[in-house]
Amino acid sequence: MIIKRDGTIATGVTLLPNNVWSGSAFEYLKGPALVNIGIWSVGTNATAGILSACYVGAALIAEEFTVPNQDPAIWGQNTGQLANNFYIQAGGVGGDRIVNTLRNPTAGTVTYDAIALITPVSGGGRRRGG
Repeated sequence: MIIKRDGTIATGVTLLPNNVWSGSAFEYLKGPALVNIGIWSVGTNATAGILSACYVGAALIAEEFTVPNQDPAIWGQNTGQLANNFYIQAGGVGGDRIVNTLRNPTAGTVTYDAIALITPVSGGGRRRGG
Protein backbone atom coordinates (compact mmCIF):
# COMPACT_ATOMS: atom_id res chain seq x y z
CA MET A 1 0.00 0.00 0.00
CA ILE A 2 1.23 3.48 -0.80
CA ILE A 3 0.21 6.93 0.38
CA LYS A 4 1.62 9.79 -1.71
CA ARG A 5 1.22 13.43 -0.74
CA ASP A 6 2.70 16.69 -1.98
CA GLY A 7 1.92 20.31 -1.37
CA THR A 8 3.18 23.58 -0.05
CA ILE A 9 3.27 24.98 3.44
CA ALA A 10 3.38 28.74 3.97
CA THR A 11 5.66 30.72 6.26
CA GLY A 12 4.94 30.23 9.96
CA VAL A 13 2.17 27.68 9.29
CA THR A 14 1.47 24.27 10.81
CA LEU A 15 -0.31 21.84 8.50
CA LEU A 16 -4.01 21.62 9.31
CA PRO A 17 -5.03 18.97 10.18
CA ASN A 18 -1.47 18.39 11.31
CA ASN A 19 -0.95 15.02 9.66
CA VAL A 20 0.41 14.61 6.13
CA TRP A 21 -1.50 11.30 5.82
CA SER A 22 -4.86 12.64 7.05
CA GLY A 23 -7.80 11.38 5.00
CA SER A 24 -5.99 8.44 3.42
CA ALA A 25 -7.66 5.02 3.36
CA PHE A 26 -4.35 3.70 4.75
CA GLU A 27 -3.86 6.31 7.52
CA TYR A 28 -4.95 3.66 10.05
CA LEU A 29 -3.21 0.30 9.72
CA LYS A 30 -5.53 -2.61 8.94
CA GLY A 31 -3.32 -5.17 10.69
CA PRO A 32 0.34 -5.77 11.54
CA ALA A 33 2.52 -3.84 9.10
CA LEU A 34 5.92 -2.37 8.41
CA VAL A 35 5.90 1.31 7.46
CA ASN A 36 8.64 3.11 5.50
CA ILE A 37 8.30 6.88 5.23
CA GLY A 38 10.08 9.46 3.14
CA ILE A 39 9.43 13.20 3.48
CA TRP A 40 11.51 15.87 1.78
CA SER A 41 11.25 19.46 0.67
CA VAL A 42 11.71 20.23 -3.01
CA GLY A 43 13.56 23.38 -4.04
CA THR A 44 16.74 25.30 -3.50
CA ASN A 45 18.53 25.00 -0.18
CA ALA A 46 17.30 28.53 0.56
CA THR A 47 13.72 27.17 0.75
CA ALA A 48 14.57 24.24 3.03
CA GLY A 49 13.79 23.99 6.72
CA ILE A 50 10.32 22.55 7.37
CA LEU A 51 9.98 20.37 10.47
CA SER A 52 8.25 17.02 10.99
CA ALA A 53 7.67 14.53 13.81
CA CYS A 54 6.50 10.94 13.24
CA TYR A 55 4.21 8.65 15.24
CA VAL A 56 2.85 5.18 14.56
CA GLY A 57 0.06 4.56 17.02
CA ALA A 58 1.14 5.87 20.42
CA ALA A 59 4.85 5.38 19.63
CA LEU A 60 6.96 8.42 18.84
CA ILE A 61 9.17 7.21 15.98
CA ALA A 62 11.02 10.47 15.21
CA GLU A 63 11.19 13.62 17.31
CA GLU A 64 10.73 16.84 15.37
CA PHE A 65 13.48 17.02 12.75
CA THR A 66 14.38 19.17 9.78
CA VAL A 67 13.01 17.55 6.64
CA PRO A 68 15.81 16.92 4.12
CA ASN A 69 15.81 19.09 1.03
CA GLN A 70 16.18 17.84 -2.52
CA ASP A 71 17.20 20.52 -5.02
CA PRO A 72 16.26 19.36 -8.55
CA ALA A 73 19.09 21.46 -10.00
CA ILE A 74 21.57 19.36 -8.01
CA TRP A 75 19.83 15.96 -7.88
CA GLY A 76 18.40 16.11 -11.41
CA GLN A 77 14.98 15.01 -10.15
CA ASN A 78 12.32 16.14 -7.74
CA THR A 79 10.93 12.79 -6.64
CA GLY A 80 12.07 10.56 -3.80
CA GLN A 81 14.54 7.76 -4.13
CA LEU A 82 13.96 4.69 -1.97
CA ALA A 83 17.64 4.38 -1.00
CA ASN A 84 18.09 8.09 -0.24
CA ASN A 85 14.83 9.40 1.17
CA PHE A 86 13.06 6.64 3.11
CA TYR A 87 14.81 7.07 6.43
CA ILE A 88 11.85 6.48 8.80
CA GLN A 89 10.96 2.84 9.40
CA ALA A 90 8.55 1.46 11.96
CA GLY A 91 6.17 -1.37 12.70
CA GLY A 92 2.59 -1.13 13.83
CA VAL A 93 -0.54 -3.15 14.49
CA GLY A 94 -4.14 -2.89 13.35
CA GLY A 95 -5.71 0.41 14.33
CA ASP A 96 -2.41 2.29 14.70
CA ARG A 97 -2.51 5.68 13.01
CA ILE A 98 0.41 6.88 10.90
CA VAL A 99 1.12 10.54 11.67
CA ASN A 100 3.70 12.93 10.27
CA THR A 101 3.31 16.50 11.42
CA LEU A 102 4.59 19.42 9.33
CA ARG A 103 5.57 22.90 10.51
CA ASN A 104 7.22 25.71 8.56
CA PRO A 105 9.30 28.06 10.74
CA THR A 106 11.14 29.46 7.69
CA ALA A 107 10.78 32.84 6.01
CA GLY A 108 9.19 31.43 2.85
CA THR A 109 6.69 28.96 1.44
CA VAL A 110 8.15 25.46 1.12
CA THR A 111 7.09 22.64 -1.24
CA TYR A 112 7.11 19.13 0.21
CA ASP A 113 6.72 15.56 -1.03
CA ALA A 114 5.88 12.54 1.13
CA ILE A 115 5.45 8.82 0.55
CA ALA A 116 4.50 6.08 2.99
CA LEU A 117 5.04 2.47 1.91
CA ILE A 118 2.98 0.10 4.05
CA THR A 119 3.76 -3.61 3.93
CA PRO A 120 1.33 -5.92 5.74
CA VAL A 121 3.01 -8.72 7.67
CA SER A 122 1.54 -11.99 8.81
CA GLY A 123 0.86 -12.57 12.46
CA GLY A 124 1.23 -16.29 11.84
CA GLY A 125 -2.41 -16.98 12.76
CA ARG A 126 -4.33 -19.49 10.69
CA ARG A 127 -3.07 -22.01 8.20
CA ARG A 128 -4.39 -22.57 4.72
CA GLY A 129 -5.54 -25.90 3.49
CA GLY A 130 -6.49 -29.01 5.25
